[in-house]
Amino acid sequence: MSELEKIAIAKAREAVSLDRSGSVDEAVSRYREVIDILWKLYSLSDSVVVKSIYRDKIKQYQERLKELTSGGEPVRRFNVENRNSKSPLVIEHRGDINWDDIIGLSEAKRALRESIVYPKMRPDLFPLGWPTGILLFGPPGCGKTLLISAAATEIGATLYTLDASVIMSRWLGESEKNVAEVFSNAREEASEGTPVIIFIDEIDSLATYRSLEVGGEARVRNQLLHEMDGLHTKGNKYYLYVVGATNKPWLLDEPFIRRFQRRIYIRPPDRDQRLLLFNHYTKDLKVSSDVSFEYLADITEGYSAADIHSICIDAHMNTVREMFETGSSEPREVSLKDFESAISRRKPSIIKENQRRYEEWYERYGAV
Repeated sequence: MSELEKIAIAKAREAVSLDRSGSVDEAVSRYREVIDILWKLYSLSDSVVVKSIYRDKIKQYQERLKELTSGGEPVRRFNVENRNSKSPLVIEHRGDINWDDIIGLSEAKRALRESIVYPKMRPDLFPLGWPTGILLFGPPGCGKTLLISAAATEIGATLYTLDASVIMSRWLGESEKNVAEVFSNAREEASEGTPVIIFIDEIDSLATYRSLEVGGEARVRNQLLHEMDGLHTKGNKYYLYVVGATNKPWLLDEPFIRRFQRRIYIRPPDRDQRLLLFNHYTKDLKVSSDVSFEYLADITEGYSAADIHSICIDAHMNTVREMFETGSSEPREVSLKDFESAISRRKPSIIKENQRRYEEWYERYGAV
């Protein structure tokens, strides 16, 4: 597949060059060859991210091919290599997220404060350094992103978020350069004294070994490993961290697991936490006296924090909908029936079969 990828890149560059020079017939021929090769690569890849890259490129070249063969005057201004290009680096400032916004998860909060906050407050207490690689794993919707946002807020860090699909979306040979660029920018900012957290959501998309993979995937994985190794340099006092989040830790390649010194299990909310979540999300709502949050906590086992938030929204929406339909001036109080109706329509997003896998992975790799 790596040879096919190289051929596709070479022919794509040749097609674009011919197109720009006005050699329409030759460009059309090359575009068709590229499309054929990309379809073959698409069928051979088992990576959802890489398949989407091939699909997007095929669509771009098909659109240009249609323009060139439509019979009209060819469009001379063409820049397929940069069409819809997007920087792989997204900087998010989430100064409005604090620890108090996160219900429960005391063990995860403690681990993050020890790894990120305390070294910034008293670096003199860490002569051996501190963890620079942190992995948050667990079911979706249980607070992984909120946790890292709160940590960034407390130390005033710049939060760099990496999207695997964006990192891989530029033309295949440039993906590892995108990773290097992100880390270079982060190091430069950290060297000036600003804490930086590189947050990679769904890191399994970048850090999973596959038996059938294109050369670009392997190069990105190796580049990311190289960059993470660079953070462990002895005597490095930069406040630069890599935090990965995944719902599928069992897909991670072994070399990546070792690079994350802290591996924190973000568990689904237990009964007490679900009770706190219901109280937290309804504090600004008018709730009827017949509502028992203890009862709601009992019947929502297996629901994530995000699920419970959605249940509260749906229950409140019942009253708003009724207000508009009846012509009332204000919505009524949210009743127990509203909550029960919302729960009956929403299944838990946490897959029970995966709970055992999370526990087994934690027993083997957990490092809190």
